[in-house]
Amino acid sequence: MQFTLEEATLWVQDLYGVKGTLNPLPGEVDLNYRVKTPQGNDYIFKVSAPGSSPELMDMQTALLEHVASSNPSLTLPRVIPLKTGERMHVYAANGEASRTLRMLSWVPGRVWAEVRPHSPALLESLGKLCGQVSFALKEFDHPSAHRFIKWDPLQLPKVAVEFERLIPDVQTDKLKSGASKINLMELTLDLFRSKVAPLSSSLRKSVNHNDANDYNILVSEDKAKPVAKCLVDYGDAVYTYTINELAIAIAYAAMGQKDPLSAACEVVKGYHAVFPLEEKECEVLFPLILARLAISVYCAAENQLAHPDNLYLQISNSAAWDLLAWFWFLPSPEFAQYRFREVCGFEPCAKKKIFQAWLDQKPAIFPLMIPPESPDQLTELDLSVGSLALGNHRNYGESTLFEQCVQHILSKKGATMGIGGYGEIRPFYSTENYTVAGNEGPRWRTVHLGLDLWDRVGAKVFAPLPGKVESVQYNSGLRNYGYTLILSHAVSDELKFYTLYGHLGKDAQEKWRPGDAVEGGALIGHLGNAEENGAWPPHLHFQVIMDTLGFHGDFPGVAFPEERFTWLSICPDPAWLCSFWKPDQTIAKEKEEKAVQILSKRKDILGKSLSLSYDRHLHIVRGQMQYLLDSTGRKYLDLVNNVAHVGHENPRVVDAAQQQMAVLNTNTRYLHEELVNFAEELLDTFPPELCVCHFVNSGSEANELALRMAKTYTGQQDMIALQVGYHGNTGACIEVSSYKFDGKGGKGAPSHTHLLPLPDVYRGIYTNPTDAGNYYTSFAVSIIDSLVKKGENIAGCIVESVLSCGGQIVLPDHYLSELYHIVREQGAVCIADEVQVGLGRVGEHFWGFQLQGVIPDIVTIGKPIGNGHPLAAVVCTREIADAFANGMEYFSTFGGNPVSCAIGKQVVQIVQEEGLQTGAFHKGNFLKKGLHELQKNYPIIGDVRGKGLFLGIELVKNPSTKEPAAAEATYLANRMRSRGILISTDGPDYNVLKVKPPLCIETRDLERVLETMDVLLKEDMLKI
Repeated sequence: MQFTLEEATLWVQDLYGVKGTLNPLPGEVDLNYRVKTPQGNDYIFKVSAPGSSPELMDMQTALLEHVASSNPSLTLPRVIPLKTGERMHVYAANGEASRTLRMLSWVPGRVWAEVRPHSPALLESLGKLCGQVSFALKEFDHPSAHRFIKWDPLQLPKVAVEFERLIPDVQTDKLKSGASKINLMELTLDLFRSKVAPLSSSLRKSVNHNDANDYNILVSEDKAKPVAKCLVDYGDAVYTYTINELAIAIAYAAMGQKDPLSAACEVVKGYHAVFPLEEKECEVLFPLILARLAISVYCAAENQLAHPDNLYLQISNSAAWDLLAWFWFLPSPEFAQYRFREVCGFEPCAKKKIFQAWLDQKPAIFPLMIPPESPDQLTELDLSVGSLALGNHRNYGESTLFEQCVQHILSKKGATMGIGGYGEIRPFYSTENYTVAGNEGPRWRTVHLGLDLWDRVGAKVFAPLPGKVESVQYNSGLRNYGYTLILSHAVSDELKFYTLYGHLGKDAQEKWRPGDAVEGGALIGHLGNAEENGAWPPHLHFQVIMDTLGFHGDFPGVAFPEERFTWLSICPDPAWLCSFWKPDQTIAKEKEEKAVQILSKRKDILGKSLSLSYDRHLHIVRGQMQYLLDSTGRKYLDLVNNVAHVGHENPRVVDAAQQQMAVLNTNTRYLHEELVNFAEELLDTFPPELCVCHFVNSGSEANELALRMAKTYTGQQDMIALQVGYHGNTGACIEVSSYKFDGKGGKGAPSHTHLLPLPDVYRGIYTNPTDAGNYYTSFAVSIIDSLVKKGENIAGCIVESVLSCGGQIVLPDHYLSELYHIVREQGAVCIADEVQVGLGRVGEHFWGFQLQGVIPDIVTIGKPIGNGHPLAAVVCTREIADAFANGMEYFSTFGGNPVSCAIGKQVVQIVQEEGLQTGAFHKGNFLKKGLHELQKNYPIIGDVRGKGLFLGIELVKNPSTKEPAAAEATYLANRMRSRGILISTDGPDYNVLKVKPPLCIETRDLERVLETMDVLLKEDMLKI
């Protein structure tokens, strides 16, 4: 019989006494309906396929009741009894096959397929959920669970036979990746037979849910931090390998991920934490994942023929093929096994322990190279990402400079040979050429897997052990070893390993052929020159390899930091085969422990008012123009550090600082040309009226001095400032900074500070841009009138030329001209705070005040002029400078010191000579245009504003009401950080993302920003 919706509704009412509205749900076999009742108690009504075994339905019911009693805290559907007290009802009519009717409680939640993103934390929670189910079911059994079901990975051999039968009827051409569908199935079946079948009798077995697919996993409603909460639909439950529960969950959870293996590891981590895996289960997990994928594509092909109109049955077909192909593009299945073992706390490559045991026997080892005559001439060479010896990023960006750098380090230490680098995090491969897409944005291989010995061209290299030539070839590209020799060493029945010698001269290839025997201590080659060794300074890359993972002729010499311990297990420390040097393992351990302790020490010995950015704090160790690099070598595109105005550690700025620092740094009481040279360079960028400089150390100090000048010049104390304005952290600056005194810990405006409303034409008290300037400045008139009535007046006004903490707000047209006119009528002083926006950042002009067509009396400039060096300036008119020179000396010990001035002069020259102001104009317009395009598709973007590379993106929960979306802005900032882009929030409601990157940022960087935002704005937390 065929059930109608009306008939199903009557069955629910008659059998269960429940009145409600039924809505059909998708399913492969059963008919499923959601029952919505007026009381809000929802259920799921299930009607089995005709002829379904009542015993199977009884098994599912018993299973649910067992899990509920085993783990009452576990969320799962509960069995709803009929009015008669029975747990299910078998129905048959007119001689047709029977159907079994059941009803379960409805579990609220979102199906996995509709949740975005599938973050590492969510994946881990899925593993924990499956582990809880496995734990609850380990003692459950039922006769009906011992059955054949095609979805059981254990049944791959039978299913594969059926797939071959379908080949003439289904499309089996190649995938986009070029992989053959038939070949993928054959490889998967062969792997199953070789890895799973031999262990079949020793693997744990139990009844499994067996179908943790995208539509059977329910996720919590928390959009910011969702967790997998429930597995539904136990219709495929079967007695099989327990590990299949995890394999099936991974087969679906890894779909759509850029790096499916990393996603799989997160699920394994969660499962193992609840239901620990055995080592042999790690061995078969990967083949079983592939088995489930192979079964999935077979079933899709079968269903396509049988039910061509049922799209639900094809829902994961393409993704399953793509994932199957991706997994087969891994170096080898063993690599996945090693990764799973690491996650579970086992030694990733078990052979490493055998290798270490062999080393403990102290085998005869020959010198790898000829060591220096004196031990003092051998030194450890630190080339880590944060190495002070390595220095500026340009030192490793070009071969000649890198070689000079290495030689300088050796010479400085009086050494002729440098050694080290095993497990070291290095910045060398962090360029665009080596970028790989990961689940959380771009990633780079930064962990060095070998030991480097830095010596002269032509230095001899010897075999430390007898062996056989495995390969010898020239390697370039990602594994840029130049001429590379790999030897194999079969030292016992159970241990065979390999040694790799990279960056050799051409003579190695001329001398050796694969299969050649090599005696211990034999000369195997010489260090090559730049043309031979892959354009590196002369050195030997020496690496030990436990498993070649299917590589031939070359092998990865660097690894992703998140895979670090797996690769270091496959490639153990080669120092034990270098007879004349042993690393100090305690020092290496101390370095790791020190990094872990930074946060706790910071909290213990630094002021508690210091904050850290982002939910997951960053350990930044290197700057590289528009990028910051953390301790793992990961690059972050910096959109927020405007202090690094011309780029983090810009080589020109570094040179200027180092050269002057090496000669002299003192105060301004001595004559020095750098002081006047810098002042001239700076004043050339200003209108002629602004002609006198005072140099200080910070923007706060600059604004403090500007306020003193205004008060000295006018003899008044009162200042006009803006709501949510910020001008620094000194006492006087805080007194005019509403952002501080009206915020947490503040006590409100002091009596001598008078605030104007924030001139925000998007959400301010007046939003008509035509005359907003006049409207907002009119409040200054009433302030002054009130003071004059008391016989007082103002000393001046202080306003940022574009408002930063206020939310990156561009002042309305004529705002400053009107305000300056009102203020100057009182004989008061106009201060333009350019700490955040000056020096070409706004694009159209060099200084932000020029956007308003005004000339201030005083301009303050902050650390961007020092590119992060503590340097700032106050530029004012001659009249104000003369008035301030009233006999009281103004002296800042290091304000205007030669080093700071050399840096500041260089920054101004870089902005002008490299066209950074023009670049800010064009790049800012490019980014704004792209953001406006995103705004059309994502209504959470309420406003896009700013000038040049000083932009604000305001997020709202409702475009009509403009309700601030502060939590969403914080979420997006943290998600951007996880994708390798640093951005932060600002504004009165902290719902504005601020964009003020180093001016050297490139258009391709901004394209990446837009592409990343386009992806993230689709996530559940950001949908409105």
